[in-house]
Amino acid sequence: MRSIGNILLLLTGLMILTSSFGQTSNCTNLNFGLGNFTNWTGYTWRYSTIVTSINSSPAEGIVNRRQTIMSDTSEYDANTGYALRKIPQGYMYSARLGDEIVSSDANPRCWQQSLRYTMTIDSTNALLILRFALVLQYASDHTALNEPRFRLNLYDSNGNVLEDCSNYDVYSSNKNIKGFTTYTPPGSQDPVEWRDWTAVGANLLKYIGQTITIEFMSTDCTQKYHFGYAYFVAECHPLYITVKYCGADNYATLEAPEGFDSYIWKDSNGNVVDTVQNLIISMPTEKALFSCTMTSATGCVVTLNSWVMKYIPDAEFSSFMIDCNSNTVQFINNSSTNFGTLSYNWIFDDGNTSSQQSPMYTFSTSGIHKVTLILTNPPSACTDTLTKDVESFSPPLVGISGYSTYCPGLGTYIRAYGAWDYTWSTGSKADSIEVKAPGGTFWMIGRSSTGCVSDTIYKTISEEPDWAFQGYGDSIICGSRNVVLWAVGADTYLWSSGSVNDSIITSVPGVYSVEGTNTRGCKKSLFFSEKGYPVPDAVFSVSPEALDSKHDILKCISSGESGVQYIWDMGDNATESGSTVEHEYTISNNVLYYLVTLMATSSHGCTDSASKYIEVTPFVPNVFTPNGDGINDVFMEGYKQEIVDRNGLKIYEGSAGWNGMINGRPADPDTYFYLVYYKDSRQTTRTRKGYITLMR
Repeated sequence: MRSIGNILLLLTGLMILTSSFGQTSNCTNLNFGLGNFTNWTGYTWRYSTIVTSINSSPAEGIVNRRQTIMSDTSEYDANTGYALRKIPQGYMYSARLGDEIVSSDANPRCWQQSLRYTMTIDSTNALLILRFALVLQYASDHTALNEPRFRLNLYDSNGNVLEDCSNYDVYSSNKNIKGFTTYTPPGSQDPVEWRDWTAVGANLLKYIGQTITIEFMSTDCTQKYHFGYAYFVAECHPLYITVKYCGADNYATLEAPEGFDSYIWKDSNGNVVDTVQNLIISMPTEKALFSCTMTSATGCVVTLNSWVMKYIPDAEFSSFMIDCNSNTVQFINNSSTNFGTLSYNWIFDDGNTSSQQSPMYTFSTSGIHKVTLILTNPPSACTDTLTKDVESFSPPLVGISGYSTYCPGLGTYIRAYGAWDYTWSTGSKADSIEVKAPGGTFWMIGRSSTGCVSDTIYKTISEEPDWAFQGYGDSIICGSRNVVLWAVGADTYLWSSGSVNDSIITSVPGVYSVEGTNTRGCKKSLFFSEKGYPVPDAVFSVSPEALDSKHDILKCISSGESGVQYIWDMGDNATESGSTVEHEYTISNNVLYYLVTLMATSSHGCTDSASKYIEVTPFVPNVFTPNGDGINDVFMEGYKQEIVDRNGLKIYEGSAGWNGMINGRPADPDTYFYLVYYKDSRQTTRTRKGYITLMR
């Protein structure tokens, strides 16, 4: 950081007679008020002192995560322990330059990014307020030039840095600089040096007529993997002291430009009178002189003078209609003030505005309008506001509003609009009339206060036709299960439970009602009577617990409740019925299990279900006769197995099944040990061990 010392400016309160203190049109979107990067130019590049192959030149454009608009005014930065607001108070948006590191980021990161804004300096934008907040990760083994960094610079039209004290350049190790706080995020070994929102004021009066560029830049470290990012927002203002000393005020308020760290006010004798931004003076002497010396966070010093004078703006206007057809009104501005100049802000009731002194305005609707004139009196902060009813007239814009139908047994109101007064076919002179059965056709004529007359306008009103309002839902609640009740056909709904949705969910028996209202406002009601019944018991037992090819009959037994229907899905595409069933299966080697499911249904339609897995295990005989007669010639065909003789020698291994041969010769009749492998219903490999007797 550096300072160029004191800058002395002597400005009277009358030297700058421009807009009131605030963001001017000469720096559109400098404060990101559009919620985007309009008028800003982004640049992004990478630079590493270790992995030079990633280095690149600055590329123009807005890049995701490198330049980001912040729009959530309630959001705080996690890397500061949620102490730093991402948007300063009083603003809707800010820009983030850079980002923290996330798991998807490449290593090394080494991102560098900037945003630039170019503007021509005049008397309305000679004060820049630059606000920034910094989040710089600190690495103890880095030199300053390798660390995350933030830089703020002002450039002239030739790209030369302006020798202005608002320029700012800081690395993460500069933690001893005023305004920085240290925080180590959870799970991180590296602390973060962060700076809360800092406002810097830049005086650009000596550059009036020149084009300057503002640049904000942030960088990661230039080695591998430490982040640096910043938030910022900027504004431009006229550079003068605003005086608020109006009408019947007994106090004068002198408002110095914001964006400075300290303020010193002095009177015309050089005596210090206060050290606040806004100086309040009781019963000041007219044309008393005061000066304010301001010092920014970066050491910039600016001194401004102002004379105290009471301003008394008086807003006044009249108007007249141009004719009876155009809906156009001419405004006559009769406002005045005792000092300074006046500026005007006309606000019409259709949302449009004008800054002309005496505008001619065509309204979008006919009739009576609220028109407001806000009078400002620069260089003071004094204003005056006047609101009047203003009449315009155009026959095509005079009409009747209201529904063309009414609900059966009720009525409706229709209202005239667009004129000063009205005459109805009923003889009424009011702006609205009530219509009841049997309805009919009504007419109205509108007139202006100056005698303009509309056409005769007709409107036919009839009874609302019937509309369908229907309800759906199960009328039985089984046990504690939920049912959905819903209605269709209305525009809005109100249930007896208080819900305003088109449906409700309940598990409690009882009577429920819903009132539906259609778009016309007609109402109908529906009632739902919910009865509760118990859920049947679907628990069952089986015997045996497992099946094989020799034991293929399964017996299933339920609780057998009275009045309950039992339907069994046996898992082999067959079904059975009854409280107790027996079922015979045709079992093959590739079947691992059967899923048996019982569905129990009560006489009221309440249902419950339960399922069991029935394991299918291989049947292993204890004798086999490989004598070539085609019966029991192969032991456990299709199962992986091992056969061992009584001496412990393995004589067979495979899945084709043992055919009773050893090395191509018939094995002797004897008893042999087997290991048979198979998979159960969970695809887990199981082993059966035992002895098989070979007989010939």
